[in-house]
Amino acid sequence: MPDSIHSGHRERIREQYKAHGADSFLDHQFLELLLTYAIPRKDTNELSHLLLERFGSLEGVVTAEIAQLMLVDGVGESTAVFLRMQGDLFRRLRLHRLADARGSIRLTSPVEAARYAVSQLSLNTYETVLAVCLNAKKVVQSCERVIGGSLSEAQIYPRNIAEAALLRRAHGILLIHNHPSGDPTPSVADAETTESVRAALESIGVQLFDHIIVGGDHAYSFSTGAVIGVSGAEAEVFSLSDYQALQAKAARAGALLKVMEPY
Repeated sequence: MPDSIHSGHRERIREQYKAHGADSFLDHQFLELLLTYAIPRKDTNELSHLLLERFGSLEGVVTAEIAQLMLVDGVGESTAVFLRMQGDLFRRLRLHRLADARGSIRLTSPVEAARYAVSQLSLNTYETVLAVCLNAKKVVQSCERVIGGSLSEAQIYPRNIAEAALLRRAHGILLIHNHPSGDPTPSVADAETTESVRAALESIGVQLFDHIIVGGDHAYSFSTGAVIGVSGAEAEVFSLSDYQALQAKAARAGALLKVMEPY
């Protein structure tokens, strides 16, 4: 009676969640419980392990592209949509914290723009480019995915961004994209793209307020040349060289600890 066995197990882990909450679960157990609501009559333990192995973490699972999720054996379209919705819900809740009582989000400074950008893209496992259209009061009118990329790169086409600005009648554009590696340091190509987008927008009378590159809870702002950390209530601001020095120091410290660990 396989179904009754699975039903009993499902009931036990649901009761555990009701009694002790999510903190009583390891990631694979929590994902297993989550999957029971998408897959009614099947043991979801093995699938939870497969998903975590494939995408590296619980965050990686719920922020993966639907098409990528469906490549995992046992994940159909409805399950993939269900999982992706969990990540989108978390992202939306983070964005709601930035809104005022009327639900509007104003981005009047690089720090505010960095918080918004990190809320949008910090969990994305693929490089993604967004064009944020702002009105004259710097209120977000729309946030449009210009193009998605691979794990390591996405092409940014200035013409597409200019078309989005014209369509939304934007006063200005905030361009944001993420580095899935977690390092917001801009590349030479990022700098060249910024200037190309700026020129394309100026030709139609639209301002490029900033280009923000997200890496984890940090973001690089081209308008200031600074790296902004937004994990806490107060933003931390670093020069690019100071940020890179801190990262190098942390990497060295990690290496020193690892050489003492047993194989």
